[in-house]
Amino acid sequence: MKLNIKNFAKMKEANVVIDGITVIAGENNTGKSTVGKILFALFNSLSNVEERIFEERFKEMESTNRTIIQNGISGVDIPRSMKFRSPWNLARKINVQIRKVMDVSLSISNEMIYEIVENVAKSWWESTESEVDYEWSDMVADITQNIREIMNLPEKVIVLEIISRYFNNVFHSQIQPLTNGENTEAALVLDIKGKKEKIVFADNYCKDLVDDVKIIHKAIYIDNPFIIDELSGYQFDAMNPMSEILVDLLTSKTQESVMDGVIETIRAKEKLNDIYETLQNVVSGEVFMNQSNEEYYLKNNDFSEPISLCNLSAGMKSFVILKILLEKGCLKEKDVVILDEPEIHLHPQWQIAYAELIVLLQKHFDLSVVVTTHSPYFVDAINLFSCKYETDSKVNYYLSSNNGSAVSMECVTDKIDSIYKKMASPIQMLDTLRYELNNN
Repeated sequence: MKLNIKNFAKMKEANVVIDGITVIAGENNTGKSTVGKILFALFNSLSNVEERIFEERFKEMESTNRTIIQNGISGVDIPRSMKFRSPWNLARKINVQIRKVMDVSLSISNEMIYEIVENVAKSWWESTESEVDYEWSDMVADITQNIREIMNLPEKVIVLEIISRYFNNVFHSQIQPLTNGENTEAALVLDIKGKKEKIVFADNYCKDLVDDVKIIHKAIYIDNPFIIDELSGYQFDAMNPMSEILVDLLTSKTQESVMDGVIETIRAKEKLNDIYETLQNVVSGEVFMNQSNEEYYLKNNDFSEPISLCNLSAGMKSFVILKILLEKGCLKEKDVVILDEPEIHLHPQWQIAYAELIVLLQKHFDLSVVVTTHSPYFVDAINLFSCKYETDSKVNYYLSSNNGSAVSMECVTDKIDSIYKKMASPIQMLDTLRYELNNN
C-alpha cells in the first residue's frame, strides 16, 4: 500500500509506503502526525461506506416520514392509546416493507414505493379501529415523494460530503495548503495492489473522488494514554474522531451470548501466546468494569485490591490500551493502527517492550502500523525486534523535516543511521557543553 500526499496542509508532497510497519521520525512540528491522521480519516470515512449510506437513507426516511405523518393525522380522531406512537409505528412499518424489496432487488420503482406506502398506511389505519373515514391520497403522495428524493440522491455526492466532514473534523478545517497564498487543490492517492483511491480537495471540501478500492478495514488512532480515564466517565465535552472511535472500541461488549465470537477468540489466542508473554511482563492481570459504579479496574496479584485504571501511571495506561484491544478482539487482520509518539510516557525499558509488542502485533495480525516518534531508543528497538522476528523486510523508515515553510519526508529505509544522527544531535550538544564546562 502506498500513500501519495500533495499540497495537503503543510505537506507539499510525500510518498509513503505502508507495508507492515512505517516509522516516521523527526523533530516536533515537522508533519509526522499528518500521515497517520490522513490514513485514519481516509479509512474510517470510506470503510463500508455503501452499507453506511444505505442505512443512513432509511434513517432519514423514517425521520422525515414521521413528520409528514404527524402533520397528516393531526386533528384526526385516533384512539388515545395509539396517538403518541402513531407516526413512529407507521413510518417504521413503511421502512420495513421497502427494505424487504430492496434486500432482494437492490432497487425499487416509484410505482412500487407508492403501492407499499398506500397498502401499509391503509392497513395501519384499519388497525387503529378508528371510525373516521380518512382520505390517504395526499399523505401517501407526500411520503412517496419524500422516499423518492432520498433514494435518488446520487451516492457519490453523499460520499463526497462524508469525506469532507470527516477530514474537516480531523484537521479542524485546515486541509488546504498552508505554505502559500495560492488556492491550490490538495490531493491524496492511496494505491492498494495497483487500484487507486484518489481524493481531491478544494476550499476544504472534497470535490472529486476516484473510487477503485472498496475499503472494508478500519483505522485505529492512539495518541493519548489518558483516554483510559474517559472509560470511567471522566469525559470531555467533545472528543475528536480519533478518541471517539478508540473509546467505542475499548468499551464495546465482547459478547452477547456464549457462542458469540468463540471461533475468533480461539484463533486470536493462538496468535497471542508470545504477545501476551511480553505484555504480561508490564501489565498482568484482568481488566474489568465494576457494574456498581461503571468504573474500569485492573485486578492482579500486585495489588491488595483492584486499582482504578485512572490511578495507573501514564506508561501503564499505554499498555492497558493494547491489552483491552487484544482481549476484546478489536484488532482484525489488515486493520490500520496509527501510534502517534507512543514513547512519550514510557521510560527507555518500556519503550523497548512497547516496540516489541508493535512488531509482534504486526506480524501476527498482518496490520499496517504507522508509528511517529522522536526517540532513538524506540527506532532502534523496532529495527532490532523486526530483525529478530524476521519482519524487517516489512519495515520502512522516513525522516520528516521542515523545508522552509513546507514539510519534506525522506525515505531512509536503507540509511536509518540518518535518523539516529538527527535524534542524537541534542546529546552531542550536551557533550559539547559538558566539555566546555570541564575545560573552563
